[in-house]
Amino acid sequence: MKQSLSQQQNATIYQYQLVKRVMVRPELVTSHLIIAGIFLGIQMLAYGMNGLFAWLFGFAAIQLLHILILLVTFIQVDEAADRKWIWRIIPPWIGFKPANDITLHLFRRVHRHLFWLGLCVIGVVYPWATPALMISLISWHTWLLVPRMLLSLSFRKQRKDGVLRLESKEASYYHR
Repeated sequence: MKQSLSQQQNATIYQYQLVKRVMVRPELVTSHLIIAGIFLGIQMLAYGMNGLFAWLFGFAAIQLLHILILLVTFIQVDEAADRKWIWRIIPPWIGFKPANDITLHLFRRVHRHLFWLGLCVIGVVYPWATPALMISLISWHTWLLVPRMLLSLSFRKQRKDGVLRLESKEASYYHR
């Protein structure tokens, strides 16, 4: 009987062997989404309708900021330019993610740029933004990148030249 790829213990894809798989538990996804709801409640409690506007505008602004940083990073990182990135709203990979497999080194590098450059741009906007908007920008930026940073942390002991595959319920690391 044939097994699906996710059920095979030693799956090999294009001469790559599965080294480590991290399952995304539904409880983690639910708690991650609840945090966004709690964030909305706190924003509305503290700032009223301005908090709701800041919450919505902050999400859209951070998505725009992330795509701009990704485009700038693609100029800097030659290997990333030929990779297709897609926007998804499916948790836990909300926002832009690689559509295909990506090397672990490139994944870490792009997300490191995304994290630090995002914080720098948010810091530049500080003098002109309201407190509700600043809180929203920082919170959305962090909230969107936490699952990827945790994933990077869980694969920290793996070799950099392996391949990472992100799926909705799991992340798999393959190596030759």
